[in-house]
Amino acid sequence: MSVGSGFRAKRGLVAVLVLIGAALAAMLGDWGAGSPAGGGRVGAPPQVEARGPEDRAWGPAVGFANRDRLDEHYRKHGAEFGDISRQDYLRQAQALRDAPVGGPILEAVRRDGVVSRFDRRSGAFIAFNSNGVIRTFFRPNDGERYFRRQLERDH
Repeated sequence: MSVGSGFRAKRGLVAVLVLIGAALAAMLGDWGAGSPAGGGRVGAPPQVEARGPEDRAWGPAVGFANRDRLDEHYRKHGAEFGDISRQDYLRQAQALRDAPVGGPILEAVRRDGVVSRFDRRSGAFIAFNSNGVIRTFFRPNDGERYFRRQLERDH
């Protein structure tokens, strides 16, 4: 077995475990209430960067700051993703947040530490705190241009 195939096998196992965790969380009624917002790398210049899959894998235990925030965002943006449930909306947001960066997945870290991602395939945008708590998830009307504008925001 080569080093590369061992890494792919480990990465595949992590993906399976994340999916199992999401299914368990859905069955137990955990719809993504996470920890409060906070933290960040204040003062760091914004940049688009790639990170390894082990750097960020919060899984289903971390979602929006609380159920009210999830409900608010689902009511506002859920229909942008088709006829999906609140739980599916949350799972899609978590999947983009936890996906490996590269290829169609762009990532930028603002000066205030907020991480933004854009999926060129689906047109989905997510912003989350450095602790994985999701701030927003939607499909911007102007797609990647919206993502690029986030690089200029200070807060």
